[in-house]
Amino acid sequence: MDVKQVREIIEKGENQEVEFKESFHSSQEVSKILCSLANTLGGVFLFGVSDKGEIIGLKGNLDEIQQQVSASNQSISPVPLISIEVHKLDGKDIIAVIVQRSSDTVYHTFQGAIHVRVGSTTRRLEGTTHLEYLRNRQILSFDESFDTSATLEDLDKSKIQAYLKRRNQENFLDTHSIKDFLLSNKLATDTGKFKIKNAALLLFAKDVMKFHPQAELKLVQFAGVEAVEIIAHKLVQDDLVSSIEQALSFVRSHINKKIIIKQAGRREEEYEYPIDVVREAIVNAVAHRDYFSKDAIQIYVFEDRIEITNPGSLPHGLPKELFGTISVQRNPITYRFLRDWEYVEGLGTGIPRMKNKMRKSGLSDPEFIFTESFFRIILFNKKGKRRAIEEECDLNERQKKALKYLQKHKSMKAQAYADLNSVSHATAVSEINELVEFGYLKKVGAFRGVYYVLKK
Repeated sequence: MDVKQVREIIEKGENQEVEFKESFHSSQEVSKILCSLANTLGGVFLFGVSDKGEIIGLKGNLDEIQQQVSASNQSISPVPLISIEVHKLDGKDIIAVIVQRSSDTVYHTFQGAIHVRVGSTTRRLEGTTHLEYLRNRQILSFDESFDTSATLEDLDKSKIQAYLKRRNQENFLDTHSIKDFLLSNKLATDTGKFKIKNAALLLFAKDVMKFHPQAELKLVQFAGVEAVEIIAHKLVQDDLVSSIEQALSFVRSHINKKIIIKQAGRREEEYEYPIDVVREAIVNAVAHRDYFSKDAIQIYVFEDRIEITNPGSLPHGLPKELFGTISVQRNPITYRFLRDWEYVEGLGTGIPRMKNKMRKSGLSDPEFIFTESFFRIILFNKKGKRRAIEEECDLNERQKKALKYLQKHKSMKAQAYADLNSVSHATAVSEINELVEFGYLKKVGAFRGVYYVLKK
């Protein structure tokens, strides 16, 4: 950092990523703050600045203070990545410690405890907040966890056999046991005590509800467009694959369809929604839901839409602006098995593909709603105006013009797109987002510094 950047940080004051201290007076306190910054978003720890942002300056040997900071950092496990800089502001010496954010699979502890930043404060996590942090970071995965009460007798051999047949391994159980199957597929461990993972129970238990009642699906058809009068309902309490198929069957039975006469008099059923899109939405809900939550997946069919709601917002590490462009698995084992069943691809192309299929059917794009605890996709049967984007020729003229611009200028901001095409900033952002979503552009940076480059 340069002096100008340091001044800008001080002017903005303390926040989740910035901490001020007038001096180094407590090794333990410094360790906690460094630990909390690394566990949250990373940030900057400034010594020689008061809580109010006054530049006080450090007294004493600067080399010794740097050594003390380094020693405090070494007492954290694992040791966070930091860099230490000395700056002179208004003739006074300050020390800036730049703390790198930990990777998604790592968390740091000081004296056995996790510390995080909450606003401009440092907080030690205990009890349920400790577990919640690990879950949100996906360090503690539900399907990787164990149910110590489960035994081999709780598993349905026919369900396992059906999976093996799908994998062209139908003879596996002729020469191997169910225990062998679980261990070879990382659905169990045997380190002195045999333990079955939650994913095995979600996929192959005789009675899934005995172990995980939250895995149920609530299916409802309502009259009209409000959740008031129930026409039909069903509660699905089965393994994940059966649940997906039962949910899809329910939706098929409760949406409109018409008979289309094809060539040679062949008759085909055409539903008001593309069934592939409905299937993908249901599979995503099952694959990505938060199974730590006790709430069920809800699938509601209305006169004008289908709403599919699952517990759990976006997985940690997947910002909203990248939703639909990359794939992040909250439940890695479950996801792997659903991929083996050919329900999911894991290539981050599901959302653009769903949009294209809706557009080809003349319908509007799906709507995605994120809350702190839930994720909802809404499929509307109303007509849409956007066309499918499968090749560059499907882009509108403004988007094509932007791609040509980027071949010469390497990067572009939203305002440059707006100026280039004489459109509003909102239109520019919307059309650029579409280019990002369909794989033509890559977003770089955040907030006002955001710019876009061609995706190679």
